[in-house]
Amino acid sequence: MSRPEAGENAPRRVLPDLDLRQLTPLLVWGVVFADIGTSIYYVPGILFSQVGNSTPLFVLAATIGFMLLARKYVEICWRFPEGGGVVSVASNAFGEKWGAFGGLLICIDYFLTSAISSTSGIHYLGSVFPFFEHHVVLFALLSLSVLALVNIIGIRESAMLSLCMAGLAFVVNIVVIGVVVLNPIPGQWSMIVENLRNSGHLSTREFLIGFSGAWLAFSGLESISQLGSAMKLPIQATASRGMKFVVGTVLLTSPVLTLFSVALLPYATKVHDSERFISELGFLHGGLPIKIAVVSSAAALLLLAANTAIIGSYHVFLALSDHNYMPAAIAARNRRYKTPHVAILTATILPAGILFFAKGNMVLLGNLYAFGLLGAFVLSSAGLDLIRWRAEDRGLRFWVGVATTLIVLVAWGTNLYTKQAATVFGVAMVALGMTLALGTRHRWIADFVYKQGWVKRRAEERRIESEQHLEAQAQVEILSLAQAKDVAKLYPSSTLVAMRTLNPGLITEAMNRERGRKGATIYALFVEERTGLFVRASDFELEPDVVEGIVGASRIAEREGFTLIPVWTVSHNAVEGIIRAAETLGVTAVMVGVSQRSAVYHLLRGHVVNGLAKRLPSYIRLLLYT
Repeated sequence: MSRPEAGENAPRRVLPDLDLRQLTPLLVWGVVFADIGTSIYYVPGILFSQVGNSTPLFVLAATIGFMLLARKYVEICWRFPEGGGVVSVASNAFGEKWGAFGGLLICIDYFLTSAISSTSGIHYLGSVFPFFEHHVVLFALLSLSVLALVNIIGIRESAMLSLCMAGLAFVVNIVVIGVVVLNPIPGQWSMIVENLRNSGHLSTREFLIGFSGAWLAFSGLESISQLGSAMKLPIQATASRGMKFVVGTVLLTSPVLTLFSVALLPYATKVHDSERFISELGFLHGGLPIKIAVVSSAAALLLLAANTAIIGSYHVFLALSDHNYMPAAIAARNRRYKTPHVAILTATILPAGILFFAKGNMVLLGNLYAFGLLGAFVLSSAGLDLIRWRAEDRGLRFWVGVATTLIVLVAWGTNLYTKQAATVFGVAMVALGMTLALGTRHRWIADFVYKQGWVKRRAEERRIESEQHLEAQAQVEILSLAQAKDVAKLYPSSTLVAMRTLNPGLITEAMNRERGRKGATIYALFVEERTGLFVRASDFELEPDVVEGIVGASRIAEREGFTLIPVWTVSHNAVEGIIRAAETLGVTAVMVGVSQRSAVYHLLRGHVVNGLAKRLPSYIRLLLYT
């Protein structure tokens, strides 16, 4: 039996069954470090091309901000145990449209994480096997395809694989640090000191540009908030321990390796081999065996970082679908593995497209990174601040959180101003995404598509097939709309109740209305709203809450001496289905309930009520039960 998670000021939510909660703190570390830990392999090279030898200073400064933000993400995990990350936080704090906006921001970051990590992994392999270097884009695309298959099989396999590869990479990174310390090159320590000394002479503008760019090193932080629904209970303890592992391993590797590589590698290497600083550092101090070890572990972990990004992407898709900003089809489950294969494939195809059109250019991909990354960080951090304020949690933790938000906001604003091409790309992507999201939410897109001739005809064929399947398979006494049309001649009624689950008050009001017209029959309509009607009719089955609603409503009607005729139909739009049923059955009133914060509310609010008010024929009244 599922049960709500206990936690300080935690919202009451129903969590998945315990046997689905497989991620221990160590597995959480493996998944998150498989993203954050990979940044060390390419971020120093990207930053060096922008800010030169000051790169270590900026990575260290961003690390401080990262530690502050990490504490907030642990809290996000237990406050929103169903996952969803920035989507859930922004929706709760600012409203659902902001949740969709945040989801689009982090999706852009995830897409670029997948693209740049897979590309960097192939570059590392190419440093030992030149064949890979000559076909970087091709092998990067193939690697994304394999990762899609891994995720369709299930998150357990993905998490275990991430853990193994992350552990191997961490050990190899420590070995590289060890060989640099124990086998120094001539003048090594003076070069390191000189690098640190020269980094202190920076203008404010130079510091802000470098600081904002260094946040690329922590692009995987958001992924922990997407794993809440799979973490072992208690979530707060699991997330906290997992994040401590992440912060500890990042502190031990990222700033140190950045400093060593920038200070010690020859200038020509830093310019021409910017995609693989760490393997060149290992080769400089430990020879070919260390280089091979770095290349092997780096390539594996980079490809797993792309995997973590795919996981994050499809969890955001699921969250957006829950908020009706994406078609329900995006959450369709694979029959064998029970994983959301449509969302997984979408989360793979989009970054593959970006990678293909960018032609694997690491600098270009890196420049596109920060828009979505920092934007999502700002929205998550500010949203949690507002949630704390509402909960009257206004002590030291609150003000430290506000300061963290301001730090990230400054970094994002700097990137928006200085990386204008990335800003244009990000704004265009978000604008397109919001158009699609709002079009899905308000049914603009579906209404347009289903008005087209061939689509309309095909949808009607599928609707008829699904109703015929219902007539043959239904285990409860519910009629298809075609059957109800014939029955209406024997049991006429002027009242149609549109419902999803049992609403006794609505049924009672409908009977009172019909009783006043000397009638003894009411129709109860259940609309199966599906945007993807191009599926087999056997896929349409009554959901348990619909069955319970039919049984309960029928009993209420029987006690009052009424006949309740349950009717079922399917449509791409609930409004269209209700209007079609009302006209077919010849009623003069459609009654809906809008006061319950349940499936009834979510089905009938917003676009349904507004749509019925605008589109119902003038002779049919719309009555709202509140």
